[in-house]
Amino acid sequence: MVELQKTVEYSKDLSILYIDEDSSFLYSVSQSLSKIFAKVDDASDATIGLGYARLNQYDLIIMDAHSTIMSAQQLLTNIQKANPFQNVIITTHRSMTQEEILLLYALGVNAIIQKPLKMEILLETLSKVLAKISNERAYLSSTVDQLNETLTYERKRIGRFMMNEKKYTQRIQEYQNSIQVNRNIYELTRLPSRYALQNALSEQTQALLYLNIDHFDFVNSVYGMGKANKMLKECAARLKKFLPQNGELFHITADEFVILLDDPSEKQELLLAQQIQSMFEAAEVEFDTYTHRVHFSIGIDKGVGKILFANAKSASKESRCYGGNQITYFDSKSEYIQEQKENLYWIQTLKKAFEEDKIHTYYQAIKRSTTQEIKHYEVFCRLEDEQGNLIDAQKFIHSAKLIGLITHITKNVIDKAFKTFAHNEFHFSLNISMHDLHENYLVDFLKYKCEKYAIEPSRISIEILKDVILSKNKMIDEQILLLRELGFHITIDNFGSDALIYNRILELHVEYIKLDGELIKKLDTDKVHTIIVQSLIDFAKEGNIQIIAEHVESEEVYQKVCALGIEYVQGFAIAKPLLKLT
Repeated sequence: MVELQKTVEYSKDLSILYIDEDSSFLYSVSQSLSKIFAKVDDASDATIGLGYARLNQYDLIIMDAHSTIMSAQQLLTNIQKANPFQNVIITTHRSMTQEEILLLYALGVNAIIQKPLKMEILLETLSKVLAKISNERAYLSSTVDQLNETLTYERKRIGRFMMNEKKYTQRIQEYQNSIQVNRNIYELTRLPSRYALQNALSEQTQALLYLNIDHFDFVNSVYGMGKANKMLKECAARLKKFLPQNGELFHITADEFVILLDDPSEKQELLLAQQIQSMFEAAEVEFDTYTHRVHFSIGIDKGVGKILFANAKSASKESRCYGGNQITYFDSKSEYIQEQKENLYWIQTLKKAFEEDKIHTYYQAIKRSTTQEIKHYEVFCRLEDEQGNLIDAQKFIHSAKLIGLITHITKNVIDKAFKTFAHNEFHFSLNISMHDLHENYLVDFLKYKCEKYAIEPSRISIEILKDVILSKNKMIDEQILLLRELGFHITIDNFGSDALIYNRILELHVEYIKLDGELIKKLDTDKVHTIIVQSLIDFAKEGNIQIIAEHVESEEVYQKVCALGIEYVQGFAIAKPLLKLT
């Protein structure tokens, strides 16, 4: 828990105020914070929290954006009247608009965290904010202490030294005020920060280039944070030397930079982005005894106002989504942006459905083909939207994964299913995802539900996708085997769904298909593999497609391949790789 150690290092002498109308969050989060902060006060609404803020000086305030008393902007403004330099983190259970986010950051918020709170994200955010506070104070404290000592000494004197008191008092105030100014500087590179960028965005035509270093996590893990920081400094120095006269460079986060061009000439922003890519491609970045070739995912937007930042950042994410080392102009109609808007819609709909208990379970009978007798019921999940429409899980499941709600949905469905089947003798099946097995809660959760509702495990089938089986993950395998030992039935769902691939092969008029080597290697000994390969051969013949068999590594397999009528072969039994062509 490196994040926890770092956080405690910063927080052990600091005070914090937590404001949240949700009593469960208020209690649990306050209890967690009390273990790492010297003093923790909590307030159950905005009025109480504002009273605390006016009476006390807190190093940090965490406040929830949802309040029945006043808006987040109003509460933040009132807090800053009490302490203009107050550090604030905001939590929110809903996705904010770009305008709301920009306004909060413009008001001086340090960070915004999405609910439900994840401890690792909370610790990471706290660590960054507290490190900032610590660095600012360390930078200024020695000067302030020295001036205070001088002030105390001067106050002991009389007469001619009275003017000195006023002078030193004024200087102390200037240094204390500079703490606020210091937030406009990114400490590592001494470049203007995100806060400075907000002030630099204007109503005149500007172009904004958002540069995100590709695979920076790899740099951090391979070289270490210290070396990675040195690489960032070198990148900043190189970018700064390359700036045109109408450009300014900003350091936003560790691996993200922004170049802002005032009154850019035609296509200047595109030419600059291309030159930056070429410059970093031509020469690796050197730091200590290491070198690394840096690539950027660059997003660009041109226009006026603070929306440029959000748009260019979205375009940078689009560049990264499609492999990185690319330049993308912001386009509100692009497929990527439309997908993000759709994700945002489903995320908001899903969160509201959880709040209003509109995640429903439906039950479809599975019958014996000969007698029409009901064998069991499969449990499905449906979401009720604002218009009362029931939405299939496939519509929102991807968005649920993005915000970490997939296991919450599974638990909700399991709970409702057990309540339903506790009053009858039917068997039923539950759909389980890879995420549920990765979180390793399922065995204990199902055992608890079986005991609570007096349902035998033998009445329950666990449906898992074939990709879970193919993953060959030891932890997942152990869970599946344990569930089987406990009496649960195991079902593979969507077996044979790869027929979609067959359709695509025909649609694209593919001429050759290369069979998976894992199927070919055991053709001489495994009848199952022979059956599968024969079915693929039959499909290929119908589509006038020729087959290549790879990994032919023995004479026996070669003879089997020939007997099946496969046209082309590849493998050590045929020819080994050569350094030079003969």
